[in-house]
Amino acid sequence: MNKKLNTTFVKLVNLLSDGQYHDGTTLGDVLSVTRSAVWKMIKKLEHYQVKIDSVKGKGYALSQPLILLDADAIKRDCYQAIDIHLFESVDSTNAYLKTINHKNQMTVCLAEQQTSGRGRFHREWYSPFAKNIYVSCLYSFQKDVSELSGLSLVMSLAIVKTLKAFGIDEKCGVKWPNDILYDTKKISGSLIEIQAETHGAMHAIIGIGINVNMLQHEAHDIPQAWSSMQQILNRYVNRNEVCVSLLNNLFDYLQKFAEQGLAPFVSEWKAVDTLLDQCIALTNGNETVLGRAAGIENQGRLLLQLEGGKIRAFSSGDTSVVKGSVVPSPPTLLIGGEG
Repeated sequence: MNKKLNTTFVKLVNLLSDGQYHDGTTLGDVLSVTRSAVWKMIKKLEHYQVKIDSVKGKGYALSQPLILLDADAIKRDCYQAIDIHLFESVDSTNAYLKTINHKNQMTVCLAEQQTSGRGRFHREWYSPFAKNIYVSCLYSFQKDVSELSGLSLVMSLAIVKTLKAFGIDEKCGVKWPNDILYDTKKISGSLIEIQAETHGAMHAIIGIGINVNMLQHEAHDIPQAWSSMQQILNRYVNRNEVCVSLLNNLFDYLQKFAEQGLAPFVSEWKAVDTLLDQCIALTNGNETVLGRAAGIENQGRLLLQLEGGKIRAFSSGDTSVVKGSVVPSPPTLLIGGEG
């Protein structure tokens, strides 16, 4: 069930965000609610696995920093007009955007928690409350669906630019097509769904997850190596600031892609391509192909140089680096217009 953020609940979290103890009576007076209502909101935070220190005679205090998402603050600092739908909990930000009427401006769904978040190949995306960014954008293109094939790569570049703005730079790259890695550990991913209309317009729903303040002991069941902005930077990160940077970058990259396609982004992609010249295995359905990653072609498809030197292009698939395999040396010919 989708649940909007309650204003009183947000005010309570803001009061507790100073890290000091606040007794229930004083909190109730400030919020104009009963002490029982305060207790219920504290229990809600604990249900969301937010750690609360409760000391008799002193009151309640947050054990760790917690800043909730603020739609007004995000809209104020974004330089383009956006329509933001903010939820305390939602089944999926992508799924929600499929249910609304599209407006001319970019429409955004943000949530503190997803209960049914999904990534590529219907994999579950772990979405704890108020730790990370779960956002989807609805954006329209006057293009044929075939012209949108490189969109996931471009969105990955926008995410990388956002992370670099916060100081996550040298070890940050993309594993084709949309896994954002830091030192081989996943920090972000995206899922793009295309909706076509009869008059020719294409709506892209772009879902993005970024690990922001999640720590290892809080998510030990994730079945792959991962990291978060807080772990890398060694400090708590305000997700509102990340959202502003991300949405501004997404808008810039979407506009450029709508006007010029993938071509202007090829060199930028090459600089962050973690698979380039690596021996990899690509699984596509029941087929697994071994080869050396040779970059992308002009529609964003992954190029593999197979044994014997043949180049084959793939539009989808799951990739993994294979150590010690015998595959051809990197091709000497220029591919996709890049040197």
